[in-house]
Amino acid sequence: MREVHRDVIAVAGAKTLAWIDGTLYDVAAGWRSFPLDGSAGKARFSGYGEQFDAVTVSPGDDVVALVASTGTKGLLLAADGSRIREVNRSFYRASNYRYPLALCTLPDGRTGVVHCPDEYNRLEVEVVETGEGLTAGADRDPVDFFHSRLAVSPSGRYLLSAGWVWHPWDSLYVYDLAGALADPAALDSFGDVFDLRGLVQAEVAGACFLGDDVVVSTSEEENDPEGPDDLGPNMLVRWSPVTRTFTWRRQLDATPGDLVAMAGDILALYGHPRLYDAATGDLVAEWPDLSTGNAMSAIVRDAVTGPARVAVDDANRRFAVTDGERITVVHLG
Repeated sequence: MREVHRDVIAVAGAKTLAWIDGTLYDVAAGWRSFPLDGSAGKARFSGYGEQFDAVTVSPGDDVVALVASTGTKGLLLAADGSRIREVNRSFYRASNYRYPLALCTLPDGRTGVVHCPDEYNRLEVEVVETGEGLTAGADRDPVDFFHSRLAVSPSGRYLLSAGWVWHPWDSLYVYDLAGALADPAALDSFGDVFDLRGLVQAEVAGACFLGDDVVVSTSEEENDPEGPDDLGPNMLVRWSPVTRTFTWRRQLDATPGDLVAMAGDILALYGHPRLYDAATGDLVAEWPDLSTGNAMSAIVRDAVTGPARVAVDDANRRFAVTDGERITVVHLG
């Protein structure tokens, strides 16, 4: 895969980029559009407020979640920009780490939201449109884990949380989301599908799904050189929930940081975008001139970093990056 061409749009302050039906928007700026044909874009509304700095789009493009990354407030919006409802998370340590929220397609076809509306360590699954709680009211006793960087696999089967525990320490747990709808207590564990404890020296820098497989990157910081070495510092690995084994592991010169799936491969976002082959973990392409920030943790000082700067359009094999002054859209072959 290679870059075919790019579009550069000079625009100050854009920070919540999302592709909806092939059109690029800055959602927080009132759904301001950015046509790639040279025509002038326009906003649908006056905007939602400066505090909103990250956006998530549902698999069906019917719901958009706008959140304050290191705040407590989120908005669930329909694709036409109308407000469905507000959501919140616990204020405890909220200013230190990224808002935990993911959108998914529920088994009955409705759009769901996974988030932590009451406690930092308690995951809940709700129907977006009605607020119906699908995991509420159960006898729950969640482990002490700050959930963050939530993602649901494209099939809707699995949920990952790349959050942290005290010291602080970034880790990763994967849950059977379909099973949790029948038994919500499964969400109270350190991952009933994948638990990194006992595998890793380094902290988890990022994670994403490729199909139902999980791709994990580790940070540059080494914990205990005498500890388990399945996952050392600066590694990129792919893990299968079917075989419960690593498909491949790659030792890199630097951390890949946050990860997002991109046209069947893996886009790593530490420093600048780098594209890795999903089948081998080999580096395919990189863009050193495009800054994506230096986060390698759920805990951030600058919330507008990594995935918060990037919007991926899988259907058209392109991604957009904002640095606050311009938007660059990279088209891939």
